[in-house]
Amino acid sequence: MRYNELTPYGGVLMGLCFLLSLTAGIALIPLFRFYKKGIYEPHIGDRLRNDDSAPRFGGALMMLGVVFGGAGGCAVLSVKGGFDGTGQRRLIAALIFSALAFAAGFLQDYIKQKLNRPAGLKGSLLFLFLFGICVSFLVSLRLISGLTGEVLLPFRLGFLSMGVFYYPVMGLVMTLCIYAFSIHDTYGGEEEYCCEGLMGITFMLVSLFFAVMGVGECSLLGYISAGSAAGLLIWSFYPAKIYFGESGQLLCGALFCANCIISGKDLLLIFLPVSAIIDMLTSFIRFVYYRRTKRVLLLGGSLHAHLKEKGVGDVRVILWSLPITLAGIAAGTAFWIYSENILS
Repeated sequence: MRYNELTPYGGVLMGLCFLLSLTAGIALIPLFRFYKKGIYEPHIGDRLRNDDSAPRFGGALMMLGVVFGGAGGCAVLSVKGGFDGTGQRRLIAALIFSALAFAAGFLQDYIKQKLNRPAGLKGSLLFLFLFGICVSFLVSLRLISGLTGEVLLPFRLGFLSMGVFYYPVMGLVMTLCIYAFSIHDTYGGEEEYCCEGLMGITFMLVSLFFAVMGVGECSLLGYISAGSAAGLLIWSFYPAKIYFGESGQLLCGALFCANCIISGKDLLLIFLPVSAIIDMLTSFIRFVYYRRTKRVLLLGGSLHAHLKEKGVGDVRVILWSLPITLAGIAAGTAFWIYSENILS
């Protein structure tokens, strides 16, 4: 079943996920603000950043859209996809994997905002949890549809057969990719490093890439992700009414990784989210430079945070990042076409 057969269904699901994620903010943002400040104000209004009232937990708005869209996607696949149910099972595995990542982020937001513990969970514990669910997701796909453990290389280099090492190696790559999305939104989860709208736009664009280029459950998951992110994006533009929070960051990273894996084009993990990876690499270089020289290389914890500290506004940072994101999508499109030609 090609993607063009699913486009009408995917478009409807994307619109419904957008509306659900958007309207959920009307009810949930005042509740989360009450949870943070102890004052319930049903009117959302314009909240400036310096009043410190915008809560975390933005991923909860997205998660509602993803759950609803996932149920709709499974229904569509059950009608259009035949009797084997493989597509539904892969979609359900992707949703469970994403929900577990969301739960870890939600716990982080709770610890940091409600318990006032800025460090959140121990870093090594969070890393091991994310790595564990990534490997478990890969194993589940092996059981569901016989994941081969082979990675298609570019430039007609053929396939790299990794055997049992595929699961820990690819699980590590997925974990790092999730962290890249996290850093691309806010370095260390701190709102002062946030460029409002940057994360939502980047994730929405790469999700639309899978919606258009993908097939079956990959295409539907792209539509669902794009619609849910767009609803939250409306609330996260300056002045932000709610932040993506680590619940939203980890959810976006997990959804992206799930789409890369079920598409069968694993290398998309590396070069499709190029703007997020640049933020992660600059963060790593800054850390190493400081450890070796005890001097600060960048003013902020990542490249976009550095630009923010230099006084560059949110809109200009987004406009700077947009061509890089589109370049990654162009490279992903070329790799997708190349992959289809090789596999056919």
